[in-house]
Amino acid sequence: MKIKRWVFLLVAALMALVGYALLVEPNRLVVRRVVIKDSVLVQAWPGLAIVHLSDTHIRQMGAKEGMLLAAINDLNPELIVMSGDFNQWQADPGPVQQFLAQLSAPLGVFGVLGDADQVVNGPKGCAFCHPVGRYHERLARPVILRNEVRSIAYRGGTITIAGVEWAEEGSGEWLRQLSASSGRSQEPLLVLSHSSQLWTDTPLAGHSLWLSGDTHGGQVWMPDWLWKMVPYKPDPRHMGGVYDNGQGGWLIVNRGIGTTARFPFRFGVPPELLVITFAESDGGMGR
Repeated sequence: MKIKRWVFLLVAALMALVGYALLVEPNRLVVRRVVIKDSVLVQAWPGLAIVHLSDTHIRQMGAKEGMLLAAINDLNPELIVMSGDFNQWQADPGPVQQFLAQLSAPLGVFGVLGDADQVVNGPKGCAFCHPVGRYHERLARPVILRNEVRSIAYRGGTITIAGVEWAEEGSGEWLRQLSASSGRSQEPLLVLSHSSQLWTDTPLAGHSLWLSGDTHGGQVWMPDWLWKMVPYKPDPRHMGGVYDNGQGGWLIVNRGIGTTARFPFRFGVPPELLVITFAESDGGMGR
């Protein structure tokens, strides 16, 4: 009798955990504030607040997408940046394009494509970057950067945003040339890339902030040392959080908003929306 009771309790606990991971945590948006303590960046971009979102994996406009838009609007961001995988795998991109069209910020909305976005072929996929039917033009919002740079005026200076096509052959060489140019001018870079792999492979000269996603934080929490043993993503060394190369190069890996179509769970890794600001260095790392 006792064995049956323990079996019943175990099954009930497992069902509760599955229900939480499937229905609750994927909808529990966390606004996470990150302060990068870097004297060069705070002097170049004084008072700047960046909202960073990644891996929305939108299939349709629903309550979760409405909640995300409301959270972004409540933050009243100066600059919105996105690191790809807006679309759910193999889904019609119409809903995600509707979502992106509702984002706005005084300094602009910038992003890069992820692999889930790039599998959308033909005119529907082109609508991420171009107005429908006018493919010789670029969308004014959002601005999707594909191995491209944009400079925007900010408080008497500029913010230089580089968007890297991380999976394209030649992206590393393009990034090295850009880094050399910015190093000579001593102008910091804000780099967007879906994956963080190039952050390690192509160290940048001077100070920079690199923003990526792709990992979803694993969607299920595991210690960092264990992720390094699992070939889950191209860069398992950086599954989520803030990293510092000790030479003025910062990396933030966003754990993302959505889930993959084949694994719609999150457990211990809630969806996150990042607010990034800067402060003077005190000798410690950003947090």
